[in-house]
This record gives sequence, C-alpha cells and structure tokens, in this order.
Amino acid sequence: MKSYQILAPAGSIEQLTMAVNNGADAVYLGLDKFNARMKAPNFTEDNIAEWVDYCHLFGVKVYVAINISLKNAEFQQAVETLKVVYKANADGVILTDLALIKIASTFPKPFDIVASTQLNTHDKDGAIFLKNLGVDTVVCSRECSFEDIKAIASTGVKVESFLHGALCVCQSGQCLFSSMVGGNSGNRGLCAQPCRKKYVVNGNEGYFLSPRDMYGLDIAKRLMESGASVFKIEGRNRRPEYAGATSQVYSKVFANNFTYTEQDKTMLAEMYNRGGFADISYLYGGNDNVIYPNVQNHIGVPIGKVKGKGFISNVAVTKGDGLKVISNGKEVCGGVATSGGTGFITAEFSGKVTDGMIVHRTTSLELCNQIANNRRKLDVELTFTAFPGGSAIVTAKHKDTEVTLLSDFVVQQAQNKPLTTDLIAQQLSKTGNSCYTITNIVSKIGNIFISNSQLNGLRREILDILTKQIVASQNAQFSNRQAFLDAFCAEGAFAQLGINVVSNANPCVAVTCYNSKQAESADADYIIYKPEFISKKSLQDFGQFVYLDLPSFANLNYLKNILPTNYGIVCHNIGQVQFARENNIHYIAGSGLNIFNDYIASIFADADTFVYSHELTLAEISTFANKSGITFVDGKLTLMKVVHCPYKAVYGCDCSNCKCDGKLTYTDELGNQFNIVRRRDNRCTFEIINGKKLSVANKLTKPGRFLVDFDTKVLSHYKNLNNGTIDTFVENQPYTKGRLFNKIN
Repeated sequence: MKSYQILAPAGSIEQLTMAVNNGADAVYLGLDKFNARMKAPNFTEDNIAEWVDYCHLFGVKVYVAINISLKNAEFQQAVETLKVVYKANADGVILTDLALIKIASTFPKPFDIVASTQLNTHDKDGAIFLKNLGVDTVVCSRECSFEDIKAIASTGVKVESFLHGALCVCQSGQCLFSSMVGGNSGNRGLCAQPCRKKYVVNGNEGYFLSPRDMYGLDIAKRLMESGASVFKIEGRNRRPEYAGATSQVYSKVFANNFTYTEQDKTMLAEMYNRGGFADISYLYGGNDNVIYPNVQNHIGVPIGKVKGKGFISNVAVTKGDGLKVISNGKEVCGGVATSGGTGFITAEFSGKVTDGMIVHRTTSLELCNQIANNRRKLDVELTFTAFPGGSAIVTAKHKDTEVTLLSDFVVQQAQNKPLTTDLIAQQLSKTGNSCYTITNIVSKIGNIFISNSQLNGLRREILDILTKQIVASQNAQFSNRQAFLDAFCAEGAFAQLGINVVSNANPCVAVTCYNSKQAESADADYIIYKPEFISKKSLQDFGQFVYLDLPSFANLNYLKNILPTNYGIVCHNIGQVQFARENNIHYIAGSGLNIFNDYIASIFADADTFVYSHELTLAEISTFANKSGITFVDGKLTLMKVVHCPYKAVYGCDCSNCKCDGKLTYTDELGNQFNIVRRRDNRCTFEIINGKKLSVANKLTKPGRFLVDFDTKVLSHYKNLNNGTIDTFVENQPYTKGRLFNKIN
C-alpha cells in the first residue's frame, strides 16, 4: 500500500475523469454550494454518489470540500450537505468551519476529517488544536517551511501539503481584498482575484501581488521526508487536461523515487505556469522569487520567434495550438497556429507583432489529446466454460474480486464449424474503451456453437457485474453509514456544540493602539497594542492590562520568551488560541479567526471577547445569540496579510540592504490606494491596508460593543454613544463602510 497520495483537483466531471485516468490516487471536489471554488462547474447532491463510485472502481479516494465561511442561517443546511456527502460514501470531507468539524468528527470512521488550508495552520500549536477537535488530516499553510511541516506531523495528524499550482499571495483564510473591494468573498468561494490586477508602485506598473505558480518536482522528496503524506495539486478552476497532466507527471515522479526529466517539467509548464515556476517550497524562507510582475496568467513555454506572418518554431507544432507573444518580458498578444510542423509556422495573432518577438505555446493540442485519451485499466482474468445443452459460464476475476455469470441461452451443438478457444479469446478480449484489460482467458469447451453477438453480450454483462462488485467491495467499509444517518439527530449535534448564549452583554469600546504613546493614554474597556516591532523593548509596562495583537504568522516560541505577565494576546489563528490556552494567557479571538456564526464563537467561549467577522453586516451580526463580541467600526481595514516581502518584489533588494521605509503604496487602475505595513517579531510579515479607513460613525445611533483604531475624537465619539450622548462628530477624511451595510456574496 502506498505511503502517500497524489491528490488532484476535480472541479468538473471532465477534470475528475482525466485525473483518475492519468494516475491520481485521490481527488478533491465540491458541490454546487458551500465550497471555496464556486466558479468551477462542480458536482451536485444528485450525482455525487455516482462519481464517488466511479473513483472507487479504480481505488481512487474522494474528498469533498465544504470549506467556506458559514452564516448562522446556513449552518443547518451545511450539516445536511455533510450528511449527503457521508451517505455518498466519500472518503473524507474538507472543512473550514470549526463547529462543522466538531460535528463531522462524530461521524463513524472511516471518514477522514480534513482541516482546510483556510484555517491557516502553520505550526504545532495549530495542529494540536485541530487534533483535539477531531481532525485527522491537516492541510498546512502554503507558507510553511519544512521545519513547520515536521512540527505539525509530530502531533500525529496526517499532513497534506501543497505540491503544485497557483499560490495565493495572502495567507490562507486571512484575505478580505475581494470581499471589501467588490463584495465577492474568497472565504465564500467567489474570489474575484484583485491580487492578479496591475498596480502602480512608485511609478512602476506591474502585477506586484501576483505570485508565480509553484511546482514540486525539486521539493517533493523533502516534503515527504518532513512528514507530509498527502500531496495536493491546486487547480479546480483550470482546464481538465491540467488535472490529467499534473496527475500523470507526479504519480510517475513519486513512483520513480522522485526522479524526473526535462520533458516532465515542460509538460507541467505547458499546461499552466505564471512566469515560470517558483523554485521554492513556500512563500516564507525563500521569498525572493515569488512575485512575477510581468504577466498575470498562463505564459506557456517559448517555442520560437516571430517572423513575418508567422514564426520560426524549434519544436513540432500542431495546427490550432494556442500561442502568446512576449516582448521584453511583457505580454503583447495571443495567437493561434494556422499550420503545423517545424520551421516556419503560419499564425494568426490578435495584436501587432514584429520580427524577433518571442512566441510561447500556451496550448498544445497534441499534449491535450494525449492526456484526454489516456485510460486507466484494470487487469481481469476470464474463465469460459461451455458444453452442448447447458448454459455458458463466464467467470471474471480482478485481484480478490471474482464474479460468475450463467448465460440465459442454451449452448448449441456445432453443426459445421465448432467454436475454437482462439475465437473465444478474440471476442472476449474486445474491451474497447472500457476500463478493463483482459490479461488471461482460460476456455473449457466442447463441440459447440455460440454466435459472436452472444459472446459479446456475455463479455459486456460479466464486466458490468464485475464493475458493480468491485465498487461494492470498496464501499463495504462504509456499510454502517446509513444506520448512523438514520439515527443522527441534528438538534442533538447542535446541542453538543454548546452554543454560548449571551443576550445582555454590556456596551463597551475596544481600541487598537499602534505605538506606546497611544497605549499609555488610551482609556477603553479593552486596550489592544499593535506595534510594528514586537520585541522585549517594545512590550513595556503601560500601567494597565493590554492585549498584544499578533501577526498571523507570529513565531510563538519567540513570543513566549518576551511576553510580559500583564499582557494578553489577540489571536488571529487557532495555533495562537492553543498557545494562549496552554500558557494560561488571556486572549481575544481576533478578526483573523473570521467568526461567522454562533457555533464558531462558542468554540472560543474561554476568550475575554471575540471580534465578529469583518465580512458580516450589522444585520447579520444582530442574529447572533452571543452578543458579547465586538464589531470593528472605525480604523485601518486590513485586506491581506502576506509573508513574502513586497519591498523585495518592487525594488529587487534583499535583507542586507532593506528598503522598508513604511511608505510603500500600491495604486490600482481606478486610483484606489493600498498601503503596505510591516509587522515584525523575529521575522517580517506585512499587511496590505485599504487606503480609505473604515468608518460608520454617522450611521450608528445606539450603544454597542465597538472596536476602533486609536483616534481621540473617534474614541470619544463611541464612548459618548455608549453613555447615551449624541455628539456632532463627523468623519472628514475619505472612508468606506466596509461590508457593515452591504452583505458579501
């Protein structure tokens, strides 16, 4: 049995079949709701069981993603979807919602509970938190180092690691960019990818938030040695052949002790790459080569240069191949080959080209056809027995599965030419496009006659019976599922979550301070300290209890040695919550935890308070039974948290000549500005802040539980509001209301 899985994307039926037929060990897919790739064709509750059976025929496992942020009103329906997935005999489920994880973990095994990468797990603490919640497999953050993976694996969970495909520039689960600028939430499966747009930075224009794709040919062995055992290929929104090609290459590379050829690398690049591949494992630790600012999408592979009304190609081209023309590293236009062969190839370009420009091939029809035509085959042995006056008997065997069929006709005595074993073998071997290869046929016959149509019918029927039996054998391990679902009580499951109902929480104001002067002078119910540098020197005693706002990628070992006793922490991921619990540290469940419903809020019932998700409207927040959270209503709106260094991407510098001056601003084509802010403990991470602050001061007229950034006038306004005083405060600078009044998709 393999010690690893190549896990391929299956965003559509076509993508699933190509992944399976080209060697994938497992596939992951979503239904037409509650999954993080809602723009993919996806599957439905009506057809999911059929395609699980198809995969199980080949021993391929199926993991279904229910991995978006769930609102209170959606939670029960998500549980119903979980039940559908379980009933369909899926091997596991990929979940983001912590409360849904808690419910799913009570479903009898085998049923793999996989914690989505959206949970931002990059350390041992996060893995322990998830293991305690009932998780079997942790999808580690893309930003993990090999040492991080080793630490996660040491907890005893199975580790799933990204191996190939697109990199999100933002830390998973920490991105609000698409949500805030257009209302299409990445956490809800509808990311509009503003990160892939052009930005102007200090007069230079480029795709400064667009990472290259990663590839795992050079790091796969080390990933496995670090403790990963499931290797994920990203790309449910890509063409079906992509899933096939990546499955083919990586299944071969793993089987061949991690050796690969240049042809393997070329195949991967020709299927999809952005500016070549990032030759690093993840964003952190080797982040000098992450961003590719020149081209935002598939760049293909160079195959020649423009000449006249075509190009000179140094490789074989097929008529209809897709092209892209590049000049000085920039995309000029697309094109299509209008002839085939090598040497001079005629082409139709969509823009103006000049001799010498580089022609890249972005679609190879020959490669796509090869991938599409591959078929995964199962070896079958047949035994055929037939004597005059009786039924013909066919037995088919695949590994340990054996089935027998008796014909519904009586075998006739041969009058002229009796049937021979060679003729029987010839007919029974015609498996065509089926998934079977007949490896051996044993015939025991008398002086008989059976027509070819009868033999063909027997072959089709026995293979159909064999298919059903193989699937039934695979699914036998799930035989207890229906009985469990018959007894399952959703209300009982919800009761086990222990919803923390707090209906009369007192009004309060929490304030985030960005320097020691603000922290010393702040007068609020909760004082949050968010300095650029976290060090022993910066964590001074302010004479009052404060909560240190942690970077999402904070080094907790570093923090443990310098955190004063009169400090709590603001946690933005589950690892930080586990750290707080193990060290008896007061904590606030921060915005990075994206608390979307009452059920998640109850997971953090031991927190001093929690922050309602920034993606919820005030109306949606009002539906919470737990009124003890706080709502961010005024201040800097963080859109992304990134681990790569934007200064390196823009200036080409390195840490020895750091150019970080706190003044880096990205401007989009509409003139919207986004500011880069550094956070540093013993390593740098960065936040991308909306150029317009969040403010709803002129919209709120009742007392509440508010979170604001330090501003004496703003702070005074909300304290007045909570004391029943309506003042004349008006926000004079440009501002946005975020999503507090306009719900996300």
